[in-house]
Amino acid sequence: MIPLMPLLAAVLSLLTSLNGLSLAPVDGRTDLTIRVDGQVTVKDYRLGDPERLVIDVTGARKALPADRFDDLKRGGVQSIRVSQFQPEVVRVVVDLTQRVEYRIDRRSGEIHVSFPNPAGPFEPWSVGVGEKRVVRATPVRRAPTVPKITVSFEKTPILDVLATFSEFSGKSIVAGTDITGDITATIRDQPWDIALEAILRSQGMSSTEQESGIIQVEKADKAREREKNEDLVTRQFRVKYVRVDSLVNAIKGLISERGKVTSSAATNTLVITDGRSVMARLEPMIAQLDARTPQVTIAAKILFVDRTALEGLGIVYDLKDSRGNQLNTFSPGFLDSNGDGILTPDEATSQNVILLGGNSIAALANATNRLSSSSLQMVTSLVLGRHTLVSFIEALQSLTLSDIQAAPVVTVMDNRDAKIQVGEETPIRVVDVSSASQQTSQGGISAPRAMVQMKNTGVILNVTPHVTGDHILLDLHAERSNVVPSAGDAGVTFQTQVAETQVLVKDGETAVVGGLTLIEKTRSRIGIPILMDLPILGALFRTTSESEHKRDLLIMVTPHILNEGA
Repeated sequence: MIPLMPLLAAVLSLLTSLNGLSLAPVDGRTDLTIRVDGQVTVKDYRLGDPERLVIDVTGARKALPADRFDDLKRGGVQSIRVSQFQPEVVRVVVDLTQRVEYRIDRRSGEIHVSFPNPAGPFEPWSVGVGEKRVVRATPVRRAPTVPKITVSFEKTPILDVLATFSEFSGKSIVAGTDITGDITATIRDQPWDIALEAILRSQGMSSTEQESGIIQVEKADKAREREKNEDLVTRQFRVKYVRVDSLVNAIKGLISERGKVTSSAATNTLVITDGRSVMARLEPMIAQLDARTPQVTIAAKILFVDRTALEGLGIVYDLKDSRGNQLNTFSPGFLDSNGDGILTPDEATSQNVILLGGNSIAALANATNRLSSSSLQMVTSLVLGRHTLVSFIEALQSLTLSDIQAAPVVTVMDNRDAKIQVGEETPIRVVDVSSASQQTSQGGISAPRAMVQMKNTGVILNVTPHVTGDHILLDLHAERSNVVPSAGDAGVTFQTQVAETQVLVKDGETAVVGGLTLIEKTRSRIGIPILMDLPILGALFRTTSESEHKRDLLIMVTPHILNEGA
């Protein structure tokens, strides 16, 4: 009888290793990558209450440093559990925040599980194990298939260093016959491909990845010489997300002296001619430059409240003598010039009139301090022999409220300018006074030239977003303006409320970028000296007016990063 444990160990030693997991956002979807170093078969199914995705990898053994990866909370994934379910089956259980439709793709050494991202942008995550070194589970910003490495070398032969990177990455690395020397280096938490390139560059070496995936290492000068003797090839690169003209200058700086780059704006395609090794180096660079640019929706709200309150009370007295002196400054046709008590049409006048009629007395009190557009006017008359005392009582109270709300919304690509305007263009007449001093062909002086300039008014929103993770930096100009007639030579006056600022706002949050409260109060008392200050009775000898003008302005903005793949 064969002992069970040695037999199990022997079986596991022959199985493929499941040695890596990673999560990353890809085109609006969540991509879970399971890395293996050999041939396996995959079976998958879903469970509910709670929602789980179960993936059984047959023909594999678990080689990860842990069984549970809790509190991932990204891309709709709550946590991941990995176990050796059977001697040759590794079970991966993905705890989901909600039910999703998924698909599974097989690639060289990788199993990709992809589903719509229900949670918005997130930091990539990766964990992996090599035969000799462990990559710590840590958020990364690179592709999910390039985990980070922490390693130290002390006078280690270069061929052993290359072997270590080969085992860690699962890539085949071939060194030239002239690749010799010892390496002393310490790498901490860096992507393995960048770490390898830095080590080679410090030794005057370079690496080239072939189309087959094999990495070739050689002396840098030898690589440059080989590039000069390579056959030229021409390839087309279809650009998906950016304008092809914006990539031409960047690619020109990467090609060799023999290379050539042209572009077709009609098909948005780059056409590059160069050596094969240069072309292999350009392909991943073009893929990185041709990245989908996130779009941002900016919703602004502009609130403007204008309130004016006015109160006024005034009393005007007129004392006249029917057979003597009379004054009139406020009522046409009020005078009786003949003294017969009858006003005739030819005696009516709109001018200020003084009638002198012998020894007598006449007076006006507060006559020039009238309330304009009064809501109440009362006239009283008191006859005292030959004299008549006429009193005008005027009162006014008004409240004007203007509430303007504007809510412009605009969608724009990251790092692009956007403008939205609801309003009008107002022509402004501009006179060039300096042109009046110019001589005409007949020897005279030319008249000043007048030009017309257009001024935009209304609700205007200019914004440029810059996406930084789950925050958006906004260069913002929000304006609400209108035109009112002006009493001067200018003709019009522009009333403008503007907020111009830079603000960092979290995705979906509302920020107040501008606020203003302006209160103007005016109070006037005009009347007869001394009498207007008497207690109680002083109100009969003065005119009072109070006004309050209050303006409130509030500008708010709410940006949203569009998740196009969800």
